[in-house]
Amino acid sequence: MLLADLVQNVALLVALATIYQIIASRTPNHGLAQPIIVGILFGVVSILGMMMPIQFADGLFFDGRSIILSVAGLFGGPLVAVISGTLASIYRAWVGGVGAIVGILVIVASAAVGVGFHYVKHRSDGHLTVLQLLGMGFLVHAVMLAIMLLLPNGIGFTVVSELGPVIILLYPLVTMLVSLLFQDYADQEAGRHKLHKLAYYDSLTGLPNRQYLMERLRGGLLEPEKESGHLLMLINLDRFKMLNDARGHVVGDQLLRALTERLTPLVKDEDVLARMSADEFAVLLKTPADCLRDTNQWGRQMSEKFQIAIKYPFVLGEDEISISSSIGITSFPLGKNDIPSHILRRADTAMHRAKQNGGNQSVVFELDMASSAEHKYQIERELRKAIPADELVLYLQSQVDASGKMVGAETLVRWQHPQRGLVPPMTFIPIAEESDLITELGNWTLMAACRILAREEVFSQPLRLSVNISPRHFHDPGFVSSIRHVLAVTGADATHLTLEVTEGLLIRNINDVIAKMAQLADLGIHFSLDDFGTGYSSLSYLKRLPIHEIKIDKSFVQDAPNDADDAALVESILAVAQHMQLDVVAEGVETKEQADFLNARARVIHQGYFFHKPEPEENWIKRNFGNSGQ
Repeated sequence: MLLADLVQNVALLVALATIYQIIASRTPNHGLAQPIIVGILFGVVSILGMMMPIQFADGLFFDGRSIILSVAGLFGGPLVAVISGTLASIYRAWVGGVGAIVGILVIVASAAVGVGFHYVKHRSDGHLTVLQLLGMGFLVHAVMLAIMLLLPNGIGFTVVSELGPVIILLYPLVTMLVSLLFQDYADQEAGRHKLHKLAYYDSLTGLPNRQYLMERLRGGLLEPEKESGHLLMLINLDRFKMLNDARGHVVGDQLLRALTERLTPLVKDEDVLARMSADEFAVLLKTPADCLRDTNQWGRQMSEKFQIAIKYPFVLGEDEISISSSIGITSFPLGKNDIPSHILRRADTAMHRAKQNGGNQSVVFELDMASSAEHKYQIERELRKAIPADELVLYLQSQVDASGKMVGAETLVRWQHPQRGLVPPMTFIPIAEESDLITELGNWTLMAACRILAREEVFSQPLRLSVNISPRHFHDPGFVSSIRHVLAVTGADATHLTLEVTEGLLIRNINDVIAKMAQLADLGIHFSLDDFGTGYSSLSYLKRLPIHEIKIDKSFVQDAPNDADDAALVESILAVAQHMQLDVVAEGVETKEQADFLNARARVIHQGYFFHKPEPEENWIKRNFGNSGQ
């Protein structure tokens, strides 16, 4: 009969394991909900086991409670053991009989041994060996038999002598097998939890990641629109890359963790703070009912709280680091067809507008931003096809001396779009500068300019063609070799080529800039400093760099005859150029008054509509050199 009782209790435990898996997978694994439910479950199963016992004597019976409660302590810990043990003890006391006190002691001892091995399991990385589980079974039932000796009138000795061998041989084995069943599920659950954490959480900060946020966005869209609204903020750290470059990624990671600790208290439990990428965070907020009428205004208020928190200096070791942020804000849902990717794109568009405006600010998404972003996307996509499709055309604007004689020209790229017609440069050049397309455009223009210089009717002329070079193109590792390649392929004379660079080029890696300029200057190429006076003007740059020419920005030239301040600036630039023996090109000369002002003060090369407008390559060649040569 003892064997039958054992089989019966094992069946209960197997059923318990199945129910345990269901409950564990469907209740949160943090807080008190899960251990309370599991504790009650183990307690109920213990009571069921005691309802179908082997009756040894009046008030003295045996069941599988020792196995059940030791497993409860092993896998549930102290709280589960206390709850299940209390329920089982209450029932055993209610049943009463001569063995009631001893029965309660067995309950307490079994649960306590299980709790002890629970901590052993945690110190063993959450896993016990077969021998360790078998050892727990022997210990539980050895203690149980020892407690049995406390039964009055020598009953205990009778019980131990008759049932002891069976109990000490079978019960530990069953305890081990049942524990292995629970442990196997626990291992599977731990693996599932680990995979879930890898899929939905950031390893550095412990915050939810992009995938988690997207699922929460989907959940937010399922809520009735009239009952709730949501807000998404994208937070990008300004100049975080500069910090990484200056202090290293270790300090950068420390800052991100410190920032996470600072921002987390600003987010309620029902909201989400997520890390999207290296320097970008997202905050998903549920709009309070009293703010639904003006979600955007509430969003501005919330973003200000986050910006204040981010601005406060971080102390990392001996460093005190201050950072700012650009925040894009959008509310949702916007209509029935809103989807997570659209929400994220709106916030991203607003965030990039904040960065374009100088950073350290928040921008709320507006509908015209979407059309602007879509327009940019279309232009970039079509421009990528335009370069290999030979849709680009070269224009030239002549440069003349004081007598009106042409001494050179600036090459200007235009885009002859098959549907849009002639696309002005201000439409596509800024977009190209944000991507690698500016390098392709630069290479195309260089090749086109050098082919003109190599033409028979132009080759021997005393003139120079200038080509604008963007900082991104100049800093390309293969820039110098690409120039050499173009000169070799076209056969152009390098001494007739001028490269126009802006002052923005000079603020990054000045030693690399000097080295590249020196290599190209050795080939005979001249350099012109474009838009002089509008950026990071420094006489030290003019002294250190092989600059041959400076170009006065048209904003100074246009008002110089009538504005004392602009006149003083132009005169100062002309004085510097004369002292340093640099040529001067004045851009945007549109009136005779402007030309006379400049000629009265120095020898200046003029470029502007007063003399010549930009014109297509063939028109420019025909006008200046006739039809000879091709």
